[in-house]
Amino acid sequence: MRPVSAILLLAALVVAVALPFAQGLLSEFGRESGFYGYKTDVPVPTLPGAEVPSTGLNVVFFGYRSCGTVCPLQLLNLKALHDHWHDRPVQFVFVSLDPENDSQQELDGVMGVLGQNFRAVRPANFRQAQTLADEYGDFAGRQGASQEINHGARLYVVTADNRRQLLYASPELDLQRVNADLARLMEPAED
Repeated sequence: MRPVSAILLLAALVVAVALPFAQGLLSEFGRESGFYGYKTDVPVPTLPGAEVPSTGLNVVFFGYRSCGTVCPLQLLNLKALHDHWHDRPVQFVFVSLDPENDSQQELDGVMGVLGQNFRAVRPANFRQAQTLADEYGDFAGRQGASQEINHGARLYVVTADNRRQLLYASPELDLQRVNADLARLMEPAED
């Protein structure tokens, strides 16, 4: 096994073991904030071509088109959220973790089918996608001979000042409560 592969495998195992404990801590923190999602306040980079609307929000997901596990579930969540927020300044941003295989044209086609407020961001290469995911607090790594991409299934809510305000760590979401969180974040912008 190559040293880089061993390190990535070890890191994935550490995350897998620590996640239940971290989610418990985050869940307690989230409850104290009054939000259903985990409340954060962390600066994140601007996503080229998917800048946050000045009076709105971005809901960001890192995935890839050929993912057969969590990506379809989160895209269904995003579609349901979009159907509720389609006439408001809320964008749903899909950041490709597999830019070598996800062309911008294919991504834009998928986003067009999902709804008018969907945007696709395609970094130049996997390393840039991995760095961007890391800056948002997500992870992505290639594993095995097939180079399958392991990644989080998280959604991030970003405000116009490019600060990650909420994090949803699982595709198993109570969408009514997510909608309430988004409405609460939108309140100051709607005054």
